[in-house]
Amino acid sequence: MDDQKPLVFADLDDTIFQTRRKMDGAETHRQAAVAANGDPRKSSFMTAQQSAMFNWLNGTTELIPVTARSGDAYSRVDLPFRSWAVISNGALILEPDGQPHRPWADKMTQTLSPLADTMRAILDAGRKADIDTRSWIVEEAGLATYVCFKLNEITPDSLNALENLELPVSNWTRHFNSETLALIPPGSGKAAAVTYLHGLLNKGKARATLGFGDSLSDLSYMTSTDILMIPSRSQIAGTL
Repeated sequence: MDDQKPLVFADLDDTIFQTRRKMDGAETHRQAAVAANGDPRKSSFMTAQQSAMFNWLNGTTELIPVTARSGDAYSRVDLPFRSWAVISNGALILEPDGQPHRPWADKMTQTLSPLADTMRAILDAGRKADIDTRSWIVEEAGLATYVCFKLNEITPDSLNALENLELPVSNWTRHFNSETLALIPPGSGKAAAVTYLHGLLNKGKARATLGFGDSLSDLSYMTSTDILMIPSRSQIAGTL
């Protein structure tokens, strides 16, 4: 990579692309990710403007995805990223060849392995609540990384119930946006991974850095960069 190119740390879902349901009738220009079951209603797409923006960033900067997507879900993203990637809400960093970055993987194993029982307790508590969700622990190579709850039917009441779901932890990061609630352990997360990768790629250099994201929780890593970028229709923009 060109050491003078800016570093751009960019969220994917609802930033670079989104499902068709969230496009509010906008014309789909390009399919960006395939749903696990191949259902086009749950696959993700870009508008023409998003596609042009992606091509511009990918061609002129070192564009690094920073996503909650697991390794499996990230493998279904059909975009030609060429650099590093932060996936599974920061629990895994991929090198440009797609292989896990071993020093970070070892650090996360030490951090997350002792928390497996806590994650199961969170999952059990959430499943006992009277909320219609599907829920799971996101794993990478057998390592539990974070807990996810997703609404099956979106209504004002179900959104409120999920946002305020009581769970047996207090110092974990709660990410809530749209129909998803994620519980991310301390010591992990997008901010920790971006801080590590920023130090690795910008050590002894003066590369400009940009943070691009849509969720309030994305601000945790975006504010460590020089410039913030947000979609005009996003959770962050809605609070301005």
